[in-house]
Amino acid sequence: MKKIFAMVAVAAGLLFAGNANAQLGIHLGYSPETWTTGDNSSDINGFFAGVDYNMPLAGALNLNLGGQVRYNSKSSSTTVGSGSLSQTTKIDNTQILLDVPVLLNYGFNLTGDLKLSVFAGATVSYAFVGQTKTTLSGLINSEGDPSSWYGDNGSYNPLNLSGTFGLCFSYQQFRLFGGYNMGLMDIDKNDNTTTKTSGLFFGLGMVL
Repeated sequence: MKKIFAMVAVAAGLLFAGNANAQLGIHLGYSPETWTTGDNSSDINGFFAGVDYNMPLAGALNLNLGGQVRYNSKSSSTTVGSGSLSQTTKIDNTQILLDVPVLLNYGFNLTGDLKLSVFAGATVSYAFVGQTKTTLSGLINSEGDPSSWYGDNGSYNPLNLSGTFGLCFSYQQFRLFGGYNMGLMDIDKNDNTTTKTSGLFFGLGMVL
């Protein structure tokens, strides 16, 4: 997996270095995600930040390569009883990933410095952290060790692949974009169930 990310980084560097018209950009945004297993689904909040290179291929067609760090989290709590007899269970889920989007985009000049681009491609994701932590407070107070989603004892695979598409509005060096990620891989280790991810994303960017 590390070799794949290294090859993508080297390829992006070579393309950028050899293309004087390539644009280096930074971006950040919000990316809530839904995990679907059979008929059941669970939502998790996500935020991302990263860099990208946009390189002309032919005419208004460009190739965008980059990388971004994504932080997902979800917390919930349940209280049973009341007053001094109450017992609260809090569950915190945390995930940290590296995304590598490889996107083709085509731009249309609308008016003046305003431009609309449509983009589509694939995003490779690798989760470095995925864990659930349970805390009890009330009649019983305890804070357990986080349980990992990955590894030999985990329920999920850290590697994921998504189809990605969306729109981007550009004004001078600023960008406003949004789109959709559709998970293409089953990240569940259980042979009897299938778990896939999906979700919208929105962000702001700037060309340096």
